[in-house]
Amino acid sequence: MTTTLPARTSVSRARLQSTLVATPERAMHIMVALALAAGTTVSLGIHYSWTVLPLTAVLVAATWTSLRPGGIATVAAVRAAAIAVGGTVAWCIANIAMAAEYLIVVRDPGFLTLSGMWLVRHPSTDIPARGAVEAAATQLNLLPDAAQAWNLYGDVIQPQGAKMLPATLSVGGWLAGETGVLAANVVIGGIGILAVYALARQFLTPYAALAPAGAIALTVSHIGLSRAGYTEPLTLVLVIAGVLWAWRGVKERRLGLLIAAAVTSGATTFIRIDGASFAVGALAGIVIALALSDAPRAWRRRAALIVTVTQAVVLVLGYVSLWRWANEYLARLEHQAISLIAVYSAAAVILALWAATWGPRWRGDRVLTGLRSALGRRGAIGIGIAVSGLLALLASRPLWMIARRGTVKANEIFANGVVESFQKNAGLPVDGTRTYAESTMTWMSYYLTWVLVALAIVGFGVAAYRMVRRDGTWAVFLGAILAPTLLYLWNPSIIPDQLWAIRRFEPAAMPGFVLAAAIGAWWLVGRLHSASARRIGRRIAAIIIVVAPLTSWVSIMPGDSLPISAATNVTTREMDGARDQIADLCEVAGDRPIVLAGTSSHFGSLRVMCDQPVVLALVEPKPEALAEMAEIWGEAPVVLTRNAEWFDWEDGLPDPAVVSTVRTSSYALQHIPRTYSDREYTWYAGLVNDDGSLSPLPASE
Repeated sequence: MTTTLPARTSVSRARLQSTLVATPERAMHIMVALALAAGTTVSLGIHYSWTVLPLTAVLVAATWTSLRPGGIATVAAVRAAAIAVGGTVAWCIANIAMAAEYLIVVRDPGFLTLSGMWLVRHPSTDIPARGAVEAAATQLNLLPDAAQAWNLYGDVIQPQGAKMLPATLSVGGWLAGETGVLAANVVIGGIGILAVYALARQFLTPYAALAPAGAIALTVSHIGLSRAGYTEPLTLVLVIAGVLWAWRGVKERRLGLLIAAAVTSGATTFIRIDGASFAVGALAGIVIALALSDAPRAWRRRAALIVTVTQAVVLVLGYVSLWRWANEYLARLEHQAISLIAVYSAAAVILALWAATWGPRWRGDRVLTGLRSALGRRGAIGIGIAVSGLLALLASRPLWMIARRGTVKANEIFANGVVESFQKNAGLPVDGTRTYAESTMTWMSYYLTWVLVALAIVGFGVAAYRMVRRDGTWAVFLGAILAPTLLYLWNPSIIPDQLWAIRRFEPAAMPGFVLAAAIGAWWLVGRLHSASARRIGRRIAAIIIVVAPLTSWVSIMPGDSLPISAATNVTTREMDGARDQIADLCEVAGDRPIVLAGTSSHFGSLRVMCDQPVVLALVEPKPEALAEMAEIWGEAPVVLTRNAEWFDWEDGLPDPAVVSTVRTSSYALQHIPRTYSDREYTWYAGLVNDDGSLSPLPASE
């Protein structure tokens, strides 16, 4: 005797299964809407919970139907989605427990995280100087800001960089305070894993799509960059979301999906100054895919023009936001920004003019369709081989090339000095002019292994063949991934230490390579003759793709001083101890202005976390200058310093007010960091007296 479920139960189960299958793409959808809402409100200077969250809800509701996920809730799709979602939740929990405390400005996560902290309680990232400008004027070389990260603009301090990420991180602060801000980027990284899975489902089976998602989840780079406030995980979400929606928009002939792809890919400029490098490839890929589509010509022309205009408008608004809220930063990188905008503008104009000719009279789209016919199968194979060959050539560069920079510009001289210090510490030949740009593909192999890099080289060739031979939609994937990848493979323009240098490849190249590796692996398995061999081959390929990045967690180097070591970006909480140190310093300072003497790394930490005006003294402040500051502020400031000998103390050198240890990952050339350092901080605190001497303040309890 068989039993059947009631109809209502069957319908409920079917809905639950459909919801589970849609969850990866829906999670990405909500994350993109939240980022767009946060980026919009912070750009308008109205970043509050009551503006961001309702705007997010409106964006999600308005696009819920037009961005509905496709696919059928088969048994395989339901089970694979459950694994993807459950695995991502576990990944987030594990990495939130190890989330970085990046509250001291050594590199970008410092000012980005602190900006997120500031936005929890303020509507914009402009930080009032509150008398620091006048106080700093009491002595030459005292500063109301800090070079690079914190720039004086009028009577406010502007943190460096675009504002979408800090604004998105601040949402975590509304939900869970400081811990929420520190954990928010991990959640963004988790959404990035689901985005890779959702995109992989477009051309792989549901189970097979788990392989590239698992690979990106287990890379040291994705883990390390998600634990701290780096911009790359959020950029990855926008890049992959743009590819997915554009792919589906072309396939399903849905203009709403294409518009969403245009907005999402253009919005990368709200996260990074180089956002145009990601947008231009996506735009070219979409327009080429539309030209090769068999949809009605009028629809394709209209879609191409709308996508071009929409993306261009959003991209420009991102740079306007950067100009308004990080003016000095944009001015400092003006040449780079102008070059990117010029290249993007030229490409957008050319693509728009070309799309405009796709009418019944000119039929400009026939340029590509005719070329496809002329190339035929052999030509498509040749294009695929050329793409793979180019990537293989770039991978071979360490065998025949050494890349160097000039020493003319000030920033290049600085980079040379940094590289020299890394080389000396590593016992390498000292040559500060080296950029190590010839090793960019090797950098990727550190995290993916050469096995996945080789499979990806094959996979990109297969994708190019498919684009030319039978499915122009592959142009979306190739354009969005290869444009920024090839740019940074040739010229990464970054200090070449790890984990820092791999940032250039995290948003597009790393997810693109794991996806291409899966394409290449499945294509190779498909060359096997028997069905059973192909079935076993697919299982082996999936295991290799997932396990390969895991092998980079451990380094075995016989004869080395540290023969067996682990990747510190996985095993160590970055800047562990910084949060308590800043809290103790703020407790010692109380509600008084601060003179930070001797170091600039804590300028933003104290200004944001203590929310008190700060003057930076990189030279010894004179007693009369300190006394005059008290008159300007109307109260005696507190001096916080690690250079106690600079000051006159009552009753001699006092006991330290704060003693702290902060753990940081080491900097490494030519390998993943596998050591860490514990930096000792000894802080002295004194209240300024009328004569400019200091009365020691007791340690925090």
